[in-house]
Formats: sequence, structure tokens, C-alpha cells
Amino acid sequence: MAGMRIVVCLPGEARTRLDEALAEAMAPFEIDFTRDEELDIWDGWTICGNGSYRDGFQLLPGYEDDPRIVREVRDDGVPGWCAGGPREAMAFAEIRAEARDIARAAWDLWRELARSHPPAQPRRVVWDSPWPTSEEYRAGREADQEAGAAFDAQPLVVAYREGVAALLEAHRGYYLGGFLQHGAAAESVGWTGREDFAAAESAGTPWHQHVLTLDGWWYGEDEPAVHGECDGPDACVHRPPLPWLRDTARTGYLEELPGDTLLVKLRCHV
Repeated sequence: MAGMRIVVCLPGEARTRLDEALAEAMAPFEIDFTRDEELDIWDGWTICGNGSYRDGFQLLPGYEDDPRIVREVRDDGVPGWCAGGPREAMAFAEIRAEARDIARAAWDLWRELARSHPPAQPRRVVWDSPWPTSEEYRAGREADQEAGAAFDAQPLVVAYREGVAALLEAHRGYYLGGFLQHGAAAESVGWTGREDFAAAESAGTPWHQHVLTLDGWWYGEDEPAVHGECDGPDACVHRPPLPWLRDTARTGYLEELPGDTLLVKLRCHV
């Protein structure tokens, strides 16, 4: 068993009966072995998010004392952070705007470093067959890892990663979902236009990997959404409200909810 965090969306009026409303929303996904195994997800949960571990939500200025804000039981959180509250109180657009500024600065950094370092060669792995055998797949994975290590070891890439780490150190502290830290970002910055790079790298921020929608759809990490009103995916005749594999769609869904919609971050034992 392991842990995960999920954003639960509730109607604004649920704030007066928060624990009960959360229990009702989460109940269809409790492990009880009575329905499809896709619905057996958690066996325990608690409200979480105080900023200490870059979890929860960051508040917009002026909402710190709003009575609708949800806090963890412990009160040692970082000022300006919370475990939940109305959507209108959360810094969605502001975090994404800052991420975009960081991406622009990273793009500028690459161009500056490129003037004083040898050019970086792109990482490429060519498959011998579109349908490799297990041995070919294993060899391809090993080749990909070797190519990635060679790419990361180039002086320009090393300098870029160090510079981006410094840029991220100064940002507001919200977890950006690996923003600019993967090799793909270091590779694409060399041939992508400044604004295209900034838009692509900031599109999924702030990053929320798991979401339980207002109408009862559970969006996990690497699997299709499941609907709490049905006995399983095969029996479900409903259409999920957003693409299940796109973090940008999940962030957009949260941001476009009515302002009084309650968003609460839970830590689940799964």
C-alpha cells in the first residue's frame, strides 16, 4: 500500500458540513471488494496541505482569514498556504504566470550559455523495429538511458540545469510537477521559440495529478477516470468531463469551476 494526494471538489455550501460531505464524495472509491476493482482505491484519508512539503494550495492575498478556508488539524503550516477553500481564493493564474516568467528566463539562460559552451547534441534513440521483441525493448531502454546520461553530461546542459535550479529556488515554492527539470525541457529549449517554450512549460501549472470532480469522476495518475455512480468502467454509460491523461486539462477544470466551489486536498492511503 502507498499514499497519494487528491483534490476533492465540493459545492460551496459543503463547508458547513465538511467532514460529512468529504466522506460522501469519497465513499464510492473505498476498498470494500463489492464492485469492480477499479473502484477499490483507498482505505483511509485525511485532510492535508499546509505548505511545509509544497502540498495544499497557495492563497491569494486577502483570503488568509476567510472563514471558508480549510486547514490541517496541525497549525504549523506555512503562511499563505492551506488545505482547501473556495476556488476563487486559490492562486491558479498567478502561479502559472510566474511559471511562464521562469520559463522565459530559462530560455534566455540557454541562449546566454550557448555563447560560451560547446553546442549540445540532441538525444535520439532509433528503434530497429516498430514492434520490438522483449530483448529489443530492453536494449532500447538501455540505449535510451545511455543517451539520456550522455545528453545530461554535456557542459551546456549541465550549466543550464544548474542555472534553472537557481531560478526554481527563488520561485514561490509551489510544486510545479517537474517543471523544467526533465531532460526533455533541456532539449527542447534549444530549438523552441521563447513564447512557445514558455507556454508549453507552464501549461500544466499549478500541477494537480489526482482530481475528484464535482460530478463524481476520479482521475488517477496513469489510468482512465472512473465514475463513482457506476459499478465499474464496463457498466458506466456516462462520458467523463475531461481527457484523462492531460494534466493541463485537470488544472483547467479546477480553475474554471465556480468561484465558491470548495477544493480540498486529501492524503489517501491506497
